[in-house]
Amino acid sequence: MLVGVADLALRRDQPEREARLLGASAGVRGLPDRSHPDVARIERAARSRLGDTGFAEAALEGTQTSWSQLIEVTLAS
Repeated sequence: MLVGVADLALRRDQPEREARLLGASAGVRGLPDRSHPDVARIERAARSRLGDTGFAEAALEGTQTSWSQLIEVTLAS
């Protein structure tokens, strides 16, 4: 579900939210999911807009934020 909402953030041109949601998704599973093709596509898009450092910071923030809050904010915008 988090990857789907991250895809919505991608379509809405919200790269920081994309990265946070991917970070939250990895936090829920414990590891990044490299087997899901959408994760790689969304991550590439966010990294291209934020740069590696910006992506890493936003993804880390996503692991420390309630995933339900991240979803709520993304769906509300």
